Amino acid sequence: MLPAKPKDLQLALNRITFGARDFDVQSVESLGWATWVDAQIQPPDGDEPALDAHIKAQTMPIKYSAANPMSNGTWEAVDEDRPLLYLDADIETLWQVAKQAGKTISFQERFRVQQELAAATWIRNAHSQYQLREFMADFWHNHFNIGKAENQLATTLLPAYDREAIRPHVFGNFRTMLEANATSPSMLMYLDNWVSNAETPNENYAREIMELHTLGEDAYLGVGGDGAVELASNGVAVGFTDQDVIEASKALSGWTIEFGQRFGGQAMPSTGKFTFNAFQHNTTASKVLGIDLSGLSGMAQGQKFLEIIATHPATATFICTKLCKRIFGDAPPQAAIDRATETWLANTEAPDQIGRVLQSILVDGDEIFTVPATKIRRPYERLMALSRTTYTTVNAATYMTLALDPLNDGLFAWQAPNGRPDVNGYWLAAGATLTTWNFLMTLPNLPEFSASFDAQTPTAAASSATGVVEYWVGRMLGFEPNAAVMNALIVDQAGPYGVPFQRNIPNNAENIELVYRRLVSLIATSEEFAYR
Repeated sequence: MLPAKPKDLQLALNRITFGARDFDVQSVESLGWATWVDAQIQPPDGDEPALDAHIKAQTMPIKYSAANPMSNGTWEAVDEDRPLLYLDADIETLWQVAKQAGKTISFQERFRVQQELAAATWIRNAHSQYQLREFMADFWHNHFNIGKAENQLATTLLPAYDREAIRPHVFGNFRTMLEANATSPSMLMYLDNWVSNAETPNENYAREIMELHTLGEDAYLGVGGDGAVELASNGVAVGFTDQDVIEASKALSGWTIEFGQRFGGQAMPSTGKFTFNAFQHNTTASKVLGIDLSGLSGMAQGQKFLEIIATHPATATFICTKLCKRIFGDAPPQAAIDRATETWLANTEAPDQIGRVLQSILVDGDEIFTVPATKIRRPYERLMALSRTTYTTVNAATYMTLALDPLNDGLFAWQAPNGRPDVNGYWLAAGATLTTWNFLMTLPNLPEFSASFDAQTPTAAASSATGVVEYWVGRMLGFEPNAAVMNALIVDQAGPYGVPFQRNIPNNAENIELVYRRLVSLIATSEEFAYR
């Protein structure tokens, strides 16, 4: 008999993982919630050994013809199953792929970079035992969003962006993370700061870093001007104006990459790496958010600006509220937001600032166990939850970089810098729901998703329609769904396409697996499975 509602730990785990498995619940019951959270917030550098070995063992096909003489290209034909070689490639290697595409290598090599990163992300999200790290990497990627169609040079460097600007910092210090992001070649190109120069500082990044990455749009106070904005007791303005954007753009000018530009009679190399170029730096920055930057010079002006916005109370409120919405839903508990904000501001210099904020949300209150599950899983999250709760092995596939783009839910598929919406209404649209159901019905049958559902099902459970349904509903949901759903699943299993019926047919193992795939897919399309 299934329980009427999920266990408290299963509810908590579903909020901050890509799907709580029965093993995960048992593990946390053994360790204790606080101990599990603490271990999650202190993961090893990089992937754990088993996951690292799984990713390194992956191959994907790549095939293209030799360059056509009419195209002026010089590459040879390729037709092979290749490991994911670009995942660990350095900036300069990726830059050369971007620059040489269509010249000495096929454009498909540039697209291959995207395919490898998407495949590795699917595998990590499905298999990593450090699920909180995966959850937070997903959160920060959306917060510091880069749309992959905007700039192909920036897009080709995204493996380095993921590896250097996001993943090492998910539990770290926000000020440190902010500078890693501000100096990332992908972000510099995506928001145009790489072309900012002394004569015409580019205001795009200066505005977005305040409005989207730190202070939030609620802190925008209009056109403004010197002396027109209220200052807090520490002399910092309570919000930002257009004048602050202008001054910040000056402070951040010269933060660029090496792309062969010429300044002061000198030519930089073309490596794609971050550099501070004094010739591109505007030296006239004055007050930003009430703080005078004119006494600083060079890169120190931009770094001071980052310090001001990273430690600002508006930033704490904006990001902590956003994080609580990601965990709890559209109306997160105010007590959790307040604890997180207080912890954020009390630990602005702590190397584990973000980790401490998460502990304040997850451990210092009981909301994680008591607030009803109202957060809708995005289409991608539902695919991952189906894979995790059925112990399906996920392998690399080239289509992973495009599969969910029509729903704006693929990796880097959201083109605007504000990141995809994190509200239920967006993901409940009829078209998105139908497309997601089709994905869920297809996924267990794809060759890259491997599982033996028959082998996982206890013999006693497999002997009756009710037993089969209760076992897999228990695995995937942890509780009994509404009566109509449960009855429909049992009726389906009791018919000629059910597992018990199929077991009476000799040499029918292949069909039995297909029936199980249908069953787990149907469970994944249920309303109950749609919630985190």
